[in-house]
Amino acid sequence: MFPRRLGLALGASLVSGASALCVARTRPATVPLASSICNPLLPTTVLVHGLDSSKETWSGVLVELTSRGYPAMALDLRGHGESPFGPPDDFSAETLARDVWDAVAAHGVRGPVVLVGHSMGGRVAMRAATLPEAASRERHQGAPPYLAAVVIEDMDLRVRQTAEELALAPTDAAGREALASFTRDEGRRFPTFTAAKQALLAFYPGEGKRVDSWEGKRVRPTAAGGWWSDINPAAQHLARELGWD
Repeated sequence: MFPRRLGLALGASLVSGASALCVARTRPATVPLASSICNPLLPTTVLVHGLDSSKETWSGVLVELTSRGYPAMALDLRGHGESPFGPPDDFSAETLARDVWDAVAAHGVRGPVVLVGHSMGGRVAMRAATLPEAASRERHQGAPPYLAAVVIEDMDLRVRQTAEELALAPTDAAGREALASFTRDEGRRFPTFTAAKQALLAFYPGEGKRVDSWEGKRVRPTAAGGWWSDINPAAQHLARELGWD
């Protein structure tokens, strides 16, 4: 359904809104995740958002944690927020979980990590806890990041309806191309909020008020002009298709 050859981009920003580019040395197959922090020096709480969300939803939590002296970072999962989508055929829970560990290491985190996952992010955090990276302390005397605890918040374990069952999957060529456009950075840029809303409503029918509530938040103006959508219907579609959102 989606094109298989996609270019990858690096992106990172601070929660305050100031942008910075954190070039990460990661495996070529991974997607570098945009993060709220670039150079943490102490053990860190890592916040993983849910579907239709981004690192920005953790802004208040980040402020509270850092004000109390607890270093913390929030990540944009691939296809969400400012992170690139990557290959659509590589969107499994394990892939996103490995992204998290790669990003944590690439952004300079050392020592213990507390993973906090909300909703879909809870599933990613649980999967991340099963990976070898979680126990790296045993191999490297505590220098690289390693898992100290996992906190799961509001994770729904019910079997979800697929995009097809919800009648959200496009049935014609134009609709499929519109959905696939969200796998590319240029497909998430819009000249106005009205244009972004029109594109999103094709995949969130009857949810005009909800889309309006994203104005300036999950769909926001950029410094270069135009609007950027942290919301990504293609990511939601794949998560539902794979049955792990």
